[in-house]
Amino acid sequence: MNLLEVADLKKHFPIRAGLLRREVGQVRAVDGVSFHIAAGETLALVGESGCGKTTVSRCILRAQRATSGAIRFMPEDGRVVDLATIPKRELRPLRRHVQMIFQDPYASLNPRMMVGDIIAEPLKVNGVPAAERRARVLELLELVQLPASARTRFPHAFSGGQRQRIGIARALALNPRLVVADEPVSALDVSVQAQIINLLLDLQDRLRLSMLFVAHDLSVVRHVSDRVAVMYVGRMAEVAPTDALYRSPRHPYTEALLAAVPAPDPGRRGRRAPVAGEVADPARPPPGCAFHPRCPYAVDRCRVERPELREVEPGRWASCHRAQELSLAGVT
Repeated sequence: MNLLEVADLKKHFPIRAGLLRREVGQVRAVDGVSFHIAAGETLALVGESGCGKTTVSRCILRAQRATSGAIRFMPEDGRVVDLATIPKRELRPLRRHVQMIFQDPYASLNPRMMVGDIIAEPLKVNGVPAAERRARVLELLELVQLPASARTRFPHAFSGGQRQRIGIARALALNPRLVVADEPVSALDVSVQAQIINLLLDLQDRLRLSMLFVAHDLSVVRHVSDRVAVMYVGRMAEVAPTDALYRSPRHPYTEALLAAVPAPDPGRRGRRAPVAGEVADPARPPPGCAFHPRCPYAVDRCRVERPELREVEPGRWASCHRAQELSLAGVT
């Protein structure tokens, strides 16, 4: 059974101009995205900057209100609620079930609060008694591999990786059913990235976490995710199991992202160069397939007809007219 189902999600931002600030256009940041996350599963949401990944995560958390679509979520009681439309008074009790790990591990922590108070804050808001809060803070510090003495120190006394561990502990304080990790390692050094990835892997095994892992680097998500969803200009380009996607992508944009992953062997060269050009403007997307101006496989049909996301083989979906005829290069 799916823990989260996102169906035809759209988030459009108005463009206003003139003295009267009339709406003259729209930025289609998210334009009909659909995916699901099963209980205990990690779905990676990847794509270049500006493709709409963070907007999707903010809509799931209701930090932003979706323009249309459904975000069906199953809390612990087994009922299904639509996070996109549920009234605010009914939303607050559900927030404990969906928590977020932020991209910037320093900006997300209050510099005037001690670490113990930061981790305990969601517990305090939800009415957990003081004695239980203290015990839970110690348990969480041990879980993220920080010493108990860390609870009496301030965020500035920690490294970037340690601050992210504090952020992870805070996100896990209420035993959420879903964790949204918005590029949790992109602001960290490469060596520290590996430590945080290993920590998340350990937490997945121990807590059976369900996670939406947002990233722009395919080399990061390979070891964390069960499935990968690739976004481009507000729409899904491909959704597939992780191993299958890396082995044989079905969308040229996915192939381009894989080509951009650095090879550990300097003498090893990929089958093709990374894609050139910039991400299309979501306020003025090109006609047809939004990727066709950058796609080496584009044909006339791609320039006039927008492809829909369709199942090209069992468990694999792609929005490309030529998904079943092209032989694209993956990585091993």
